[in-house]
Amino acid sequence: MADRTLAAEDKRIELKKFRDLVLAAIDYHLDDTSAAIKTDDFNSSVHYESLKKQTLEHYSKDRLTKLKQWFRDLIEMQTEVRNLKFNKYLKNKTGYDIDIFEAYFKRVEKIIEKGKITTDNQFLDISIMVDQLCSELTIDDGKTHILNHFLSTYEAKK
Repeated sequence: MADRTLAAEDKRIELKKFRDLVLAAIDYHLDDTSAAIKTDDFNSSVHYESLKKQTLEHYSKDRLTKLKQWFRDLIEMQTEVRNLKFNKYLKNKTGYDIDIFEAYFKRVEKIIEKGKITTDNQFLDISIMVDQLCSELTIDDGKTHILNHFLSTYEAKK
């Protein structure tokens, strides 16, 4: 019986987490006016507000699988374009220590360990990281210098 209670509590915690993450992802899309769409028959702001209501309904009906799928759907574009600010937004908004770019950061660390860029995809990964580092308030000059060196060395070989 205690196991069942623990499992129910774990699900409740997970439900709350994904409710919060989905709502934060929706808020991010609402706040990003550059991606807003408004036509005669569609308004992205109205659509996202509707999704917020549906999210709360899914939460109240214990639909964890639905909330997880919605979260994956809502973060897909941000992960594809490697919008690193989105990850920070989610952490700040929800308080959850989530890293939707874990695989990306591992790839960057492997490139640093190897000491050079060998593919166009690695070049893109490092370029995005340099842009991110340069846009932060506290710039890591050492890391930025190393990554810029990798970029210029790779470009010189092409």
